[in-house]
Amino acid sequence: MSRAIRLVAVLMLGLAALAPPMSAHAEGPGIGGRRVRLDGEIAGPFRVRVVTSPTPVVVETLYLEVRVEDVSTGEVLTDAVVMTRAIALEGQGASLEAEATHDIAPIPTEYASHLPVPATGVWQIEVEIEHALGRGTVSFRERVTSPSSLGGVLSVGLPIAGFALLIVVFLWLQRTSPR
Repeated sequence: MSRAIRLVAVLMLGLAALAPPMSAHAEGPGIGGRRVRLDGEIAGPFRVRVVTSPTPVVVETLYLEVRVEDVSTGEVLTDAVVMTRAIALEGQGASLEAEATHDIAPIPTEYASHLPVPATGVWQIEVEIEHALGRGTVSFRERVTSPSSLGGVLSVGLPIAGFALLIVVFLWLQRTSPR
């Protein structure tokens, strides 16, 4: 193997070692990872699981996935009315409400909704379920942050800068190597 090829290989490994670690997330209806917020939570005659996405939740992107089970039988209920709400606990954000449906749920037996929270801060998330078995409500708090533009710049800029550096090194090696 020639000296130039070894040098380029070492430079590529060095650049790979300097690259910042990136977290991996499973995809949900939103852009990014998913986070189980409630699992097995009892709400009246129901056992409820709520998953949020993306992770972290940013302004305009809160998706909720809800699974509703009958507590006594464990059967997943697909004929309930599921309402989701986001209530601002900080600042002047307006409350939002949306019905969760099967249409946008990644799992057909679950319910999902999109709550485009308009502001950063802490939000009270409520899920209200109505069914022939009765009614139930669960809630939790979610911190909503502003989107970061640095991640996009780094994910595009670092590979381009690394590639440009490799081209410069290759051209320099071509000029300095004996023919």
